[in-house]
Amino acid sequence: MTFPPIRAMVFDLDGTLVDSLAATFDAFNHGIQVAGGKKHTPEEIMQYFGPGEDQIFAKIVGSSRAKEAYDACIAYTDEHMGEIPLHEGVTELLDQVRALNVPISICTGRSWSTTEMILKHHKITDRFITIVANDHVDSPKPSPEGLNLALSRMGIEPKDAIFVGDSPVDILASRSAGARGVAALWDLMANKQALEICQPHHWVRHPRDILELLS
Repeated sequence: MTFPPIRAMVFDLDGTLVDSLAATFDAFNHGIQVAGGKKHTPEEIMQYFGPGEDQIFAKIVGSSRAKEAYDACIAYTDEHMGEIPLHEGVTELLDQVRALNVPISICTGRSWSTTEMILKHHKITDRFITIVANDHVDSPKPSPEGLNLALSRMGIEPKDAIFVGDSPVDILASRSAGARGVAALWDLMANKQALEICQPHHWVRHPRDILELLS
């Protein structure tokens, strides 16, 4: 299949640009336990992924204690920012993409509060044309709303863009928006079988592989 040239890229954050899932599970459990809940396994927490953190806490500990849990989660994330590194090869990818003058943005299921913390910590906020977090949209991924918003702000048609993510909801969002979904497999939590069901347009095993899509 022949695809049009790539004019822009949108990235997921967790599991794609940053190696954050282990720290994220710890932060969630800290918030849950502060609010009186029991510790959850990573698999149990992942079942809630989709809505923003505040909505997830409301489902786990109840709406009356969700803010307490969310605030504790944010504080924990801030204190343990050193445990959320960029994935190997991401810095080089961002440098090379900037040298090629290809615009990039982020569409993440994270809240803006913790997204901003992570990007500021790594000093990469200014690399992106726009950053769409979960609380910037009404419908979370797999809805295409966030991706469409990012592309609209970039002035890019979906057919001319790729959306790079490690989760089935990223691929589903890209398909719904009319963009090309790129399945990233470098995170240890990436589930190839689950991604295959969503039929990504491309597969990449290392951030540098994304550059090959530009040729």
